[in-house]
Amino acid sequence: MLRHFVNRRVVEFPDFQRSLFLAPHPDDIEIGCGGTLQKLIAAGREVRLCYITDGSAVGEPERDGHFKVVRRKEAEAVSARLGLGEPTILDCPEREYRNPERRAELIATVRTQLDGFRPDAVFLPWITDQHVDHRYTNLLLAEALRDSDHTPTVCGYEVWSFVPPGLVVDISAQLAEKIALIRLYESQFEFLDYAMIVDALGRSHAPLAPGATACEAFCAMHTSGFLATVDEFALDDPADCDEVLLTPPDTMP
Repeated sequence: MLRHFVNRRVVEFPDFQRSLFLAPHPDDIEIGCGGTLQKLIAAGREVRLCYITDGSAVGEPERDGHFKVVRRKEAEAVSARLGLGEPTILDCPEREYRNPERRAELIATVRTQLDGFRPDAVFLPWITDQHVDHRYTNLLLAEALRDSDHTPTVCGYEVWSFVPPGLVVDISAQLAEKIALIRLYESQFEFLDYAMIVDALGRSHAPLAPGATACEAFCAMHTSGFLATVDEFALDDPADCDEVLLTPPDTMP
């Protein structure tokens, strides 16, 4: 993993022909890679936006129905602004996303997306992201890739946690439009100023590329490396978490 810190590549845009942008919630893609998405579209590359949940669990449970409808409309507005067709929204109720009884169904659904689009790259939230739904999406993708003939490059993007910046894209010219895209998720500004977050995240990475004023960073791995990383980290295993967090410092190896 350390090589992604020292072997940094700055590119105009990732050289993929078909990119599947995978997210558990509407707005994750726009936060993490809205600038790179613009560049791929402008270059005539094929992209697909796929949101797995309905994004409904952002307020009190009694408001889930409201947010399910609103966030779908917001995601559709983003796709329209980008000149794309309607996004793929798989509509898993967000509060049921990590229900073990749904896991096999969701893995099969992700595999269907791979089979139907056959991407040479999959973008999804970085595997150590602070949000548990973001980490869980990596587990679903890993299971969908095992024993399949799909070998995409897997690009982890940033939402709530920084990535090892092995792949960097200068989005200086795209930052304003990226902020405009995130503002289309108007319902989410009830909770946080996402425009400020997108602006600050992009500008904080400017030193990664010569002359840039904003960048997006990714950790890009071959399929085999991604699967090995998922197996190694096991971040959502409660026993592993307890071992790391609760062992006194003077007894840790």
